[in-house]
Amino acid sequence: MSSAYDRLGPAYDAWCRSVLEDIPFYVDLAVRSGGPVLELGVGSGRVAVPTALAGVTVVGVDTSPAMLELARRRAAPHHVDLALVEADMRALPDLGTFALVTIPFRALLHLSSDEERLGVLTAARERLEPGGTLAFDVFHPDARDIAETHDRWLVREPGIRERARWDAAARELELAVRTEASEAAMRLWWLEPDDWRRLLGEAGFGDVEAYGWFDRSPLEPGGADSVWVARRVG
Repeated sequence: MSSAYDRLGPAYDAWCRSVLEDIPFYVDLAVRSGGPVLELGVGSGRVAVPTALAGVTVVGVDTSPAMLELARRRAAPHHVDLALVEADMRALPDLGTFALVTIPFRALLHLSSDEERLGVLTAARERLEPGGTLAFDVFHPDARDIAETHDRWLVREPGIRERARWDAAARELELAVRTEASEAAMRLWWLEPDDWRRLLGEAGFGDVEAYGWFDRSPLEPGGADSVWVARRVG
């Protein structure tokens, strides 16, 4: 069955064209790690290709054939060291070990339970070299975010609108994206920062750093976004 990302296809890059602030953050982590890097939820290669262009070996994993094809097209002109694998982050194949594992663009929000989240975090730890690093970003909306956007079609980019239907009690979001040619919907589930910190500890990570944004500003109480960097213990 096709995913929302398969249905979006090439419109995906138009949908997230203004999302640029995370790229320097992940590229910098990759360069400092020395590579190789495993990126889970590689999408269209929005982060992976700039990382490979910086001279770091990248393996990108995604469930969507359409996204992987976009990533191949993005990478092709540059002849960079980027391998792409069709797989689910909840059932990762043996891909070797890495200095850095990244999960950008809130991809962990596709996981609906702590069992799934802990499974993915544990699998990421197992694929890290000793002392290796995991980095990811997520959101956790506040009441104002929910009230201002609930069940309203809002312009995301020219020609692209999205509608958020929030269930605060279940911490669940139904996000619909409508373009001139297609419409796709996905379900996302969020946690509060304390829950992510707990899960990281249970998965065997230490030296956990949490930021409020990609500029490494402090994570303030009630913040709607968080960026996490953690090291493999043992």
